[in-house]
Order: sequence, then C-alpha cells, then structure tokens
Amino acid sequence: MPTQVVRNPVGPDQLNMLQQVFDQACIEHNINKASPDGEALALILVHSMQKGLSEKEKLESLAHILAESREP
Repeated sequence: MPTQVVRNPVGPDQLNMLQQVFDQACIEHNINKASPDGEALALILVHSMQKGLSEKEKLESLAHILAESREP
C-alpha cells in the first residue's frame, strides 16, 4: 500500500512570502528564475511549505543551502 504524502494548500499570504524568499535567493545567488535551478528551487520551497515548513527564516535558510549546493 503506497504511503500518501500530506500536502497542505498554500494561501495568498504564504504564496507572497514564498515569492519574496525565492526572489531574494535568486538575486543573492545569481539564479535565473526560468532556469532548471530556479525551477527546482521554487518547487522545493513550495513543497516544503506544503509539508509544514512555514517560517520565513527557515525557508530562507533552506533556499540559501539549496542555492549554495548548486554552485561549483
């Protein structure tokens, strides 16, 4: 029997916060938003919020770690 992953809906305020975190990470780490790295970062941030990571500071930290891990 497959395990079901619980994903909560993202509301307008949360979406706005995600956008801010994503935009800032892209600026700080020179990531093109439409690039595969940008798309992966956005997807991971949204999924993380859906799974319960809702504090801005923790999302910023996650975005920073992910962005740094992609740099050579």
